[in-house]
This record gives sequence, structure tokens and C-alpha cells, in this order.
Amino acid sequence: MVFRGIYHFTQALNQGNVTNIVAYLTAPENRDLEIVKSPRPKRAMPPLDLSPNPS
Repeated sequence: MVFRGIYHFTQALNQGNVTNIVAYLTAPENRDLEIVKSPRPKRAMPPLDLSPNPS
């Protein structure tokens, strides 16, 4: 995904809109590029079965 983001950055750079690649890729308005992944929700752990004969 970073290579795709570099393409979009160079296009914006050629138009004179941006100068910093890190600021461009992490900007909230460029969230549709999906360069910086959103955090996944935590998975719930199954309950721990401590019985002597687990089923």
C-alpha cells in the first residue's frame, strides 16, 4: 500500500499541493488511500476451562 501512496503523493507534489510525504500519507483527509491501517478490534479470548476433564 505504501507504493500506491507514493504514487498519489507524487501526483499531489507535481500539482504543488504538498511537500511532506509523511504528513500527506497520515493526513485524515487522505484516509481513503488506506495507507495507515485502522486498528482492529480486540478479539475476546474464550473462557479458560480449568476442569480436570475438559470436554
